Amino acid sequence: MKNKKALFLIIIGIILIISALYLQLHNNYEDIKAGKESKEVVEVIQEELNTQEIKEDSDKETIKVNGDEYIGIINIPSLNVELPVMSDWSYEKMKKSPARYYGSLENNDLVICAHSYKNFFRYIKNLVKGDVVVFTDINGNKYLFEVKVVEILKPENIKEMIESEFDLTLFTCTYDSQNRVTVRLNRVNNISKIEK
Repeated sequence: MKNKKALFLIIIGIILIISALYLQLHNNYEDIKAGKESKEVVEVIQEELNTQEIKEDSDKETIKVNGDEYIGIINIPSLNVELPVMSDWSYEKMKKSPARYYGSLENNDLVICAHSYKNFFRYIKNLVKGDVVVFTDINGNKYLFEVKVVEILKPENIKEMIESEFDLTLFTCTYDSQNRVTVRLNRVNNISKIEK
């Protein structure tokens, strides 16, 4: 009887280990795939920005790439991250790139969310006060933001996430997915139009 119970526990243990390995491999695959797709989208948007006539009064809000709408590119130099930002979010869309969760640049209340993939926002927890983030909209306007606060919020704190005194908020899940790493930034200035 004891031998059967021990064998059963060993089999369960092996199944759990295999399941954990599969999950880890699947997550790594999703991360690599998302990073590659995002890089391709950034290249398409940058090519479009380099070829379009940038006008001061341009009111273009999004650009369509592979059937998805994007509002621009976010660049975090200290993390060596450059990613496209979708115009709206869903769990499925976030597998491809960061996305606008709420707000806009014009209203100084833009909130961008992303999975904690290595190629996305996993390391935003390492940002410190004074680090900069550059957001380039699809009209070629570049905006410089400075990190003010890095904090942890509970997933249910949606009001605190979207109603803040900050111009830009970036967030992702903590490693255990129980909380949200939240980076608050304020706009420093409008840097420039993209030069041809």
